[in-house]
Amino acid sequence: MANEPYNEVVYKAAERITAGSTTPLATTGFGFVSSATFTPTADPYSANDIMDGAKTFALVGPTAGGAVIITNTRLRVDASAVQSGETSYTIQLYTVTPPSALANNAAWDLPSGDRASYVGSIALGTVVDVGSTLYVEQTGLTKQIMVPAGGSLFGYLVTNGAFTPTAAARVVTLMALSA
Repeated sequence: MANEPYNEVVYKAAERITAGSTTPLATTGFGFVSSATFTPTADPYSANDIMDGAKTFALVGPTAGGAVIITNTRLRVDASAVQSGETSYTIQLYTVTPPSALANNAAWDLPSGDRASYVGSIALGTVVDVGSTLYVEQTGLTKQIMVPAGGSLFGYLVTNGAFTPTAAARVVTLMALSA
C-alpha cells in the first residue's frame, strides 16, 4: 500500500472498515455508512420534486461533529423496471431537519430560512435496471461537509425527471470518511 496513490489507500482502508457492516461505524471515528429510505406516493411528480419529505442520515459522521468527506453514494429503488420519464436523482443535504419542512411532491427550493443549514447537493445519477432492483452508485467523490454534533445529516431526495413512480422504496446510502 505504501506505493499506491493516497486516494487508493484511503478507499482500501474504508473498504476494510465497512466490509460487511450494516450499521454506522461511529465507534471507529474513521469510516461512516448511513442510509435513509424515501417512499414516494404513486402520484405524478414534476422535475425537481421532493420524494417523501426530509429524512435523517444518522451517524454519517462522528457524534462529536466535525468534517467528513463523502466518498460514495448508492441509490437502490425497490422496483423491477425503470418508469417512463424516470431519469436521475439528487440528494439535497442539511445539518438539521430543513426548517422549510417541504412535503412530499413539493418542488424543491432553498428558501431563506434553510440557507444556514444547507450544505449542498450530490447528484446520485440515473438508476439502471439490474433485474428485480434498480441501482446506481457514485464512487470517488470528495465532497467535504461539516457534520454537526450528533453526527447526523438530513436530506431531501429530489427527482430530476417528471414521472409517476410506483410507491417503491428508494434507499439512499452515504459513505464518508473523517476529514
